[in-house]
Amino acid sequence: MNKLKSIFRLSALCLILSAGLFACKSSKKVADASKDTATTEEQQEKPDNVSVNLGEAGTSENAKDKKISEEELSRKLSEYFNAIANSSDNTAQANRNINEAKSMFASPDVPVLIIINESADGLKDYDQPTNILDYMNYLKDQGKNLNEIYKVKTNDKGRIMELELIRK
Repeated sequence: MNKLKSIFRLSALCLILSAGLFACKSSKKVADASKDTATTEEQQEKPDNVSVNLGEAGTSENAKDKKISEEELSRKLSEYFNAIANSSDNTAQANRNINEAKSMFASPDVPVLIIINESADGLKDYDQPTNILDYMNYLKDQGKNLNEIYKVKTNDKGRIMELELIRK
């Protein structure tokens, strides 16, 4: 009976060790795969309008580059908004502009906040929130752009995550 218990304990120990070894190999494969994915994402081409290097964000030169790129991003986005509004007679052209502009955003559901009033102490009143796709379709339907870009928040890939507009 003792011999049977010893064999059982030994086989249970082997089973536990092999499971641990398998788990270590699996986690190493997952870690290696995530490294490959991270390297691939870093090597993918960033949009022309944003060049952000988060590793050196503390330097004044990178802060300047980031500010310039955000200004460029805002300028390009304003051009798209005006093109969408001005091509309301040509629906196909407006839709092409919308599809091109969508590539600047992290998703079609990116929130768009429109400031309707800003007090002297910095408090802002917003219109009802919308998303970027609905806002661009609104521009297409209205045929005029009554807002200008106030603030753009981007992610580490340079895609717009939130957009604040203000009435002109």
